[in-house]
Amino acid sequence: MNRLPQFTRQFSLSFRRFNNVFGEITQIKETPVIPETETEVETKDLSPKDDKNLQEFYLNEVKAKAITEDKFITPLKRELYNLNVKQNGFFKNNQIINHQNKNYKVSLTEKEIELLEPTIFLQSGRIKSSMKKATVVNRFVRGFNVKTAINQLHFNPKKMSTELEKLLKTGLEHAKVKGIHEDKLYIQQLWVGSDGEWRKRLDPKGRGRMGIINHKYIHLKCILKSTETKRRLEWENSLKDQAKKPKTGLINQPLNFRNVPFYKW
Repeated sequence: MNRLPQFTRQFSLSFRRFNNVFGEITQIKETPVIPETETEVETKDLSPKDDKNLQEFYLNEVKAKAITEDKFITPLKRELYNLNVKQNGFFKNNQIINHQNKNYKVSLTEKEIELLEPTIFLQSGRIKSSMKKATVVNRFVRGFNVKTAINQLHFNPKKMSTELEKLLKTGLEHAKVKGIHEDKLYIQQLWVGSDGEWRKRLDPKGRGRMGIINHKYIHLKCILKSTETKRRLEWENSLKDQAKKPKTGLINQPLNFRNVPFYKW
């Protein structure tokens, strides 16, 4: 019974000796406690609007996913497009243009023309309303000039008119950034979509029954374009009308057609 404490004493003495030996050779490095700097305190108080690193991260993600001009259009095509617009006032497809003493026939697809023409895409937030109520206001304004549409919506008593007015005003702000003239913008497309995740509420009824009320949410989407596209579309429609054959009331058949016992008007 007395051997255990002696063994423990010997072990403790030997451990102390080894610890003193290794302590002289090796030095224990204490991890320094880093105090909170001023930069860390500032990052806690930053909002997403003021955080530049966060904004750069999201901008790089958007640029990677977005369909830009550089992916589909060469710089030569862009120069020829700009020369065509200067020459005609708007883009005319399949036209011959002189560039650096060389003649080029510019023929672009519809997707390429859409990318090159000045466009602004707008999307609203989550609005508590129905699609029926929104389409009534959209039909009233669709195809108008942006400034005239804002004036008309300002005096409209409907709730959706105020939401659409805010959306179009943001479009004018985007036009200033892109360098597009505000008076030349018009609403080419305007539509409504369901925003999903409608809120549900119980509707108690008589005789122990219960119904469900759906609170609908929607969003507005809009594409603004300049008057160049309007003039281009009018010119293309006029070419289609000229290419049409004249309407004839008579039957277009050869002279040796079969005799029919009744009239075909």
